Amino acid sequence: MNKEDFKQTLFLQYSEVIEEMIIESESVYRSQIDYDVLDSRVRSLIQAAKVDGIDENVIWDILEHRVPGYIDFLTGAKIAA
Repeated sequence: MNKEDFKQTLFLQYSEVIEEMIIESESVYRSQIDYDVLDSRVRSLIQAAKVDGIDENVIWDILEHRVPGYIDFLTGAKIAA
């Protein structure tokens, strides 16, 4: 396995972990996501990704694609602070 294949495998694994985190953060019959719960899990995931050599932006790109409302939540939280 070359370096590029390894990175692709990690990307797929992190995509699956993110999907699980989203499902675990859902409430009200899976119609709403608790962004506070998701946020704490994302922060831990980013630290693990850094250890694995995955750039933080890769994680944010996956999240933005999968849960655009989460990015809006973070942007709104930064504006309110």
